[in-house]
Amino acid sequence: MDDVIAILNEIRQGQDFAGAENFFEQGVLDSLDLTALVAALESRYDVFVDVDEIVADNFRNVASIKAILAKHGVIL
Repeated sequence: MDDVIAILNEIRQGQDFAGAENFFEQGVLDSLDLTALVAALESRYDVFVDVDEIVADNFRNVASIKAILAKHGVIL
């Protein structure tokens, strides 16, 4: 299983993360989930996501999460 999807499933089980285009518009995640997601990503990949980067657009789907991680040097 994709590592990012595994993290997302730890935060909110039973969602179609792979098929969702925008987690927040589709109700797959909410703002509290975003906070948990950022904390989990920072912990798992030993990165720091600046507060200015913690916006829904940077975490709207699996591809955008991988892109923000790549920006911080994490290649998946």
